[in-house]
Amino acid sequence: MTIVPRSLRLPTLIGLALAVLLGQPAASGTVSKRLAVLELKGAKIEGEVLDAFADAVRGGAVEGLAGRGVQVMTRENMMVLLKEMGKKECAEGDCEVETARNIGADFVVSGSVVRIDEAFVVTLKLHETRDGSLLATDQIDAKKQLEVLHQLREHGRAIVANNIGPRPAPPPVALPPAPEPPPAATSAAAARVPPPRPASQPARGCAANQVPIPGGTFWMGDQELAKPVHKVTLSPFCIDKTEVTVAAFGACVQAGDCQPPSATVDWKDIKPEIKTKWSQFCTWAKTGLDQHPINCVDWKQATAYCEWTGGRLPTEAEWEYAARGNDGRQYPWGNEPPDAKRLNACGSECASMGKQRFDATWTTMYTGDDGWPATAPVGSYPKGASPFGVLDMAGNVWEWTADSFADYSDEAVTNPQRSRPDASPHVFRGGCWDNSVSAWVRAAIRGRIDPASRIYSQGFRCARGAKM
Repeated sequence: MTIVPRSLRLPTLIGLALAVLLGQPAASGTVSKRLAVLELKGAKIEGEVLDAFADAVRGGAVEGLAGRGVQVMTRENMMVLLKEMGKKECAEGDCEVETARNIGADFVVSGSVVRIDEAFVVTLKLHETRDGSLLATDQIDAKKQLEVLHQLREHGRAIVANNIGPRPAPPPVALPPAPEPPPAATSAAAARVPPPRPASQPARGCAANQVPIPGGTFWMGDQELAKPVHKVTLSPFCIDKTEVTVAAFGACVQAGDCQPPSATVDWKDIKPEIKTKWSQFCTWAKTGLDQHPINCVDWKQATAYCEWTGGRLPTEAEWEYAARGNDGRQYPWGNEPPDAKRLNACGSECASMGKQRFDATWTTMYTGDDGWPATAPVGSYPKGASPFGVLDMAGNVWEWTADSFADYSDEAVTNPQRSRPDASPHVFRGGCWDNSVSAWVRAAIRGRIDPASRIYSQGFRCARGAKM
């Protein structure tokens, strides 16, 4: 996040609007914490416009935090503190939390602005600086700058009011009477008592191996390869931080709730020699691969496992939002090209294996060696994390989603889902270890295949939360 002194001059129209919108709200209550509203990022957008947008958010935050003991820092305060401390802007990556921490802020609102056709699309994020946790995201779009200013003030107020400080107590709710206990189990039923769920999988909220994803709105799709780009709003949900491992799937098999994978590939019209060639890359029952992603499982097997954990497969929209957030990035880590430090795709190690095993010349996505010629242990590439901290959303194995395939519409939708178990084909996402084309690991790219297929380069992860 860039924070540098800028002229406070505004275009006449925006200056007049801010004079009406912002004013000088009085402080109230005892100040115990501080909130920083940083400058918004925006390529090819005038600095004065970005300043005006940030000031509108700042004015809304002042209203939203009135009486809560949280001071909203002025832009001048932040500039002076950074100068006195000799701090510089970060050289790479997103550094909003670091910048806010440097000036003693407990919370920070940051954001970005893009132009799509005639509209401004503004994304806001609220972080707590203590641990860098993302508390909330929000997004607006409007064509006129004055309309953007009004919306930013309202959304700036709401994003802090709903997530910082005490909230009004909800009205009391009468609890229904406790349900009658179930009838005593018969001896036959008692003989088939399922094992207890692991303690790391609570019945409510996110499991210990999951990442909470706040609800929000984003533009789903890709202008080149997944058209049309369209607006999607999602409720909060949880998603596995990594792909499901061989060991985790094995626990479900031992519990009797999952069928053992066949450890062979299969798809329509597969030839015997092709089946033999690619089945060697199935990870089930292979020594030393317990922490690699389970693969060679069909859609129903993946669904059964997720249901055993108390979850489900993520919808296609949830998967994409968890992978790229709402700032329009191409890859989970941003817009920089893929490399051997960010994901497991086909690098020099993959090409060497292709030559040794098959006497074939495999093209590569990048020149480096990512360390794993086929699948890699999950979570091996933290530099490739998504904006929410989800790992392996590009490369390693493609991932099943809950949805059957359908063409996109350009209409705005809320919590879309197209889960029809018997429909074909179904959607998979994310790219895999033998991909050689960088476009295949973009967060918006969709694959489709018959749900009964078992692929050497395809696994899954689970989600839970808003019921679909």
